[in-house]
Amino acid sequence: MTRILVVTLLLISSHASALSTQWISLGAATRQGNPIEINGNSVIEFRNAGRGGIDWNVSGIGPRGGLGERELWLFDNSAAGIPGTSEATTVFSVISNSVGFIMAGDHNDGFAQFFVDNIDVGTYDMYRTGNRILVVTELDSVAHSLRIVQLGRHNPNSTKGDVAIFGGAAFNTPAIPEPEAYAMLLAGLGLIGFVARYRKKNA
Repeated sequence: MTRILVVTLLLISSHASALSTQWISLGAATRQGNPIEINGNSVIEFRNAGRGGIDWNVSGIGPRGGLGERELWLFDNSAAGIPGTSEATTVFSVISNSVGFIMAGDHNDGFAQFFVDNIDVGTYDMYRTGNRILVVTELDSVAHSLRIVQLGRHNPNSTKGDVAIFGGAAFNTPAIPEPEAYAMLLAGLGLIGFVARYRKKNA
C-alpha cells in the first residue's frame, strides 16, 4: 500500500509541459524592441537582434543584417527570382518559463517558422504583422533557445519574403495548474485517506 501511495504522490508532483502560443501587440512605447514587460510580466533578459544581430547567430542563403539599423532582416530576393532561406538563433542565459519573439514592423513580408528549444511552435504569414510579439508560455523552467527560419515564401500581395526581428525576451508567468493536476491531487488525497482508514482498521 505504501508503494501505491508513493507512486501516486510522484504522479501528482510531476508536470508535463504543454506550451501555449499567442500573438500580442508590441505597443507604441517599444516599437524598437526591448520591451520592459510582456503581459504585465517583467522581462528578465532581452536578446537584441539589432545592428546585424548582436545576440543572434545568422546562417543560410541571403541573410542581411538590417543595414545597420535596429532590427535584423532575414532577407529574401524573390522579386529578382532568387529566393533565399536563412535562420537566426539565440540562447538565453537565464532560466524562465516563458519567451517572446519580438518582431519588427517593417520588412515583414515572408513566412517565418518559430522554434523554442528546437520544438516547432508554428509557421506564420508575417505580411503586415509587424510590431507584435509571439508569446510562448507554459514552458519548463530552463534556459531556452530561440530559432526563427525565413522560409523563402511570401504573401501573394508582396514581392519579397523578408522577415525582420527586434529580438527575443525571456520572462516568467505564474504557473497555472492544469485540470489533470487537480484530478491527480484529489485522487492522491483520496488514496491517503483510504490508507489511513485501512491502517486504523488493522491497528
